[in-house]
Amino acid sequence: MFEAIMENIFFKIAMAVVAVFCVMSLFSTNAEADKLRAENDRLRETIAEYNEEIMSIENDLSAPIDDDYIIKVARRKLNMRLPEEIVFVTNVTEK
Repeated sequence: MFEAIMENIFFKIAMAVVAVFCVMSLFSTNAEADKLRAENDRLRETIAEYNEEIMSIENDLSAPIDDDYIIKVARRKLNMRLPEEIVFVTNVTEK
């Protein structure tokens, strides 16, 4: 009789330990899934930004090389200006 009671208590304790382990695993897995979803969203945003940049570069490459194209590239890449343009330089930084 005592052995049956001890076996029953041992079984209940073992089941409680298994249940606690399962609950802890569930919370841990859920937290990891949330973290991976957030990283996935961030990476999708990065991919979208790169796709926009690729489209911009492809548009630049498909444009005919004329004076307007050369002026646009000189302004953007080389930070050049036309001789008749007035450039104002300030030391004020924007916040």
